[in-house]
Amino acid sequence: MKATEIGKIVHSHPLLLGSCSLKKTSSLLCTLHVGKKRLSQYIQENPQVLKNWGWDRKIESFPDSGDEVRSKAERTKFLPDIGFVENSSKMKAALKACRGNGEELQERFDCIVKAGSDRKDVCELIQSCPQNPNQTTDVIEMKIDCLVNELGYPISSLLTATRYLSHKMERVKLRVRMFNWLKDHGIAAPGLSLSTLISCSDSYFIKTYVHRHPAGPQVWHDLKNEIESNC
Repeated sequence: MKATEIGKIVHSHPLLLGSCSLKKTSSLLCTLHVGKKRLSQYIQENPQVLKNWGWDRKIESFPDSGDEVRSKAERTKFLPDIGFVENSSKMKAALKACRGNGEELQERFDCIVKAGSDRKDVCELIQSCPQNPNQTTDVIEMKIDCLVNELGYPISSLLTATRYLSHKMERVKLRVRMFNWLKDHGIAAPGLSLSTLISCSDSYFIKTYVHRHPAGPQVWHDLKNEIESNC
């Protein structure tokens, strides 16, 4: 939802927003079985529905729209083409995890291939993490460029760090730059996989790595502020 659209709801329904303790967006999207675009449109048309989506409320999924039925049919065709077995549990889970129609998913798939990955590897990547093609091609290109040209990892790292494309770049950059700082100061041994670096929780990363050096917490804080200010 655009800032102007959010502003309209804030100005017109301040009491409603102040009285709602909403579920997380990711939880709503999953429970309602709806995409961000449709959810945004629905909220703008029916702001009062927010009071039904509190953390203590039971939520029922939206009925499928015509567009969503077509989109699901296209996803059902796309997924077997990249190695999913029809009617399998993995296929059913992937149908729920994937966002977009068949054309969009194919464009995103091709985007990863064109960046230098083998088609077979991209199939395995999406089978391991079906959320990977949920982003626009621009975002995928930006994340791969960051992986290779800024962070210094080969594109083949995607096969082991299968959730890299689904993580926020701020998280990835902060973890990698902090770990590189620790390596430069002889505190951390090289060779830790990208997957290990980005998959653990912040609390675990800070406890296990950042606190190895007395200046670590301050460096972590400074890097975090720098990265967030540039995003």
